[in-house]
Amino acid sequence: MTRVHGKLFSDERDGLLVVKPSQPFFGVGRDELHFDVTDGAIDLNLDPTPAGIHYLVAYKQKGDIRRTDFTLKWRVPDLPEFDVTPGASNTTKTTESQVESATVYERVQLRRASSELGAALDEQRRLEDDLVASQVRIDNLESQLRELQQASEEALISRDRAIARLTEENAPSVQTIYVDRPIPPKPLEERIKRLEAENIRLSELNEEYYKSVVELHQLQLDKARITPQIQPVDQGSSPKQRLLRKLIGK
Repeated sequence: MTRVHGKLFSDERDGLLVVKPSQPFFGVGRDELHFDVTDGAIDLNLDPTPAGIHYLVAYKQKGDIRRTDFTLKWRVPDLPEFDVTPGASNTTKTTESQVESATVYERVQLRRASSELGAALDEQRRLEDDLVASQVRIDNLESQLRELQQASEEALISRDRAIARLTEENAPSVQTIYVDRPIPPKPLEERIKRLEAENIRLSELNEEYYKSVVELHQLQLDKARITPQIQPVDQGSSPKQRLLRKLIGK
């Protein structure tokens, strides 16, 4: 294990350093590792990276649960410890030339990584500022929308009140007439019912009688058509005829 430590951020920020191998290797899985960044400094242990493998590195604020965007690539040398502070010297158990060569290489890599990490952090801050500005704009738009909805509701209420007032003012006048109809006592009601029933019966009898008269008249007409006409007796004015009329009283 290599102890990786030192001052990584000059602004002494706090947060999390997220480290993940580019691919699993012996003793190291593919999962992310989270390490605290306190006052811009780190102190963690990592397995040295084999040839062709590196660590993906990213910085996040504590509580940030969004997907991690890795912006740096680190190769950890096989050293007891490695100081990432810019300008720090790192020694190994090899020859001095190898130490100096490794130290210069690692310093260049770390400077490059620090520069890239700083640029990534600046971009992250810019994106966070844009996010805050967008959220403020969203809040303002939501507030304006609520105000418009309230104004629309108030306008609808005023319209309904005006319509109700106009309807009430233009409503046609209704004149109520009270009629006093006395209710007859029960015996009188029963007598009225009997008289009405008797009236109905007499009306029916009258109709039957009228029908009988019509039928009789029709029979008389029919009989008159089929009966031969009898010539009337000539009542002359002879003495004999006058005597006969006097005797019978005509």
